[in-house]
Amino acid sequence: MDPATTTAIATPLAEGAGALAGLSVMDLIHQGWYATYPLIVSSVIMISIVLERMWTLGRVGPAIDRLTEEICEHLSKGSLADASSAVAEKKTPASRVYGALMPLIRKGDVEEILEYGERRRLDENRTFKRNIWVLGTIAASAPFVGLFGTVVGIIKSFHQMAVMGAGGFSVVAAGISEALVATALGLIVAIVALIFYNYLLVKVGSLDTQLRVGLGRVLESAEIGGVHGAQ
Repeated sequence: MDPATTTAIATPLAEGAGALAGLSVMDLIHQGWYATYPLIVSSVIMISIVLERMWTLGRVGPAIDRLTEEICEHLSKGSLADASSAVAEKKTPASRVYGALMPLIRKGDVEEILEYGERRRLDENRTFKRNIWVLGTIAASAPFVGLFGTVVGIIKSFHQMAVMGAGGFSVVAAGISEALVATALGLIVAIVALIFYNYLLVKVGSLDTQLRVGLGRVLESAEIGGVHGAQ
């Protein structure tokens, strides 16, 4: 290969390397704003929801156990008044479920108590799941937003080649880098959102099970204490 040909090939490569060296990740994010900005906004929303749900749900489980133990202790001793007072003092999901059952326990209609308790439990379960659907939506849509940025970045690269009338690494390097950054950012946001989406769904299921088991324990304690069905 003659020196002229070697120089002709090396020059675009050197220019492309120089262009890439002058671009930081932030520059690439700014260039691909149509894909990266929505992904950044989605990540902020995702983080806020994850922190809020983890903080809220993390305190619910121990509160359910404590209140259930306290109520069962009172009911097993035959003290419905003390159990009702313990429920009234608390402002938790468990107290909202159990509190509605206290007036019904003396009636002794197990089916009515269970039906009413199930309705209250489902109401609380819906509250537990608040905004979690947003994480699922972000997990499903973020890769497609990143793919959109990838496609647009490649289109821009080929457009630059057409405008300049020549190809080469220096022409397409910036566009391809921009495209790959959008793809990587979309995958990162989607993976993190999916992990916390599944985690929070499992957490909600665990809390729902705690409430369901707690309802059964409350009725058993009322039977043991002779409160259930007493007139």
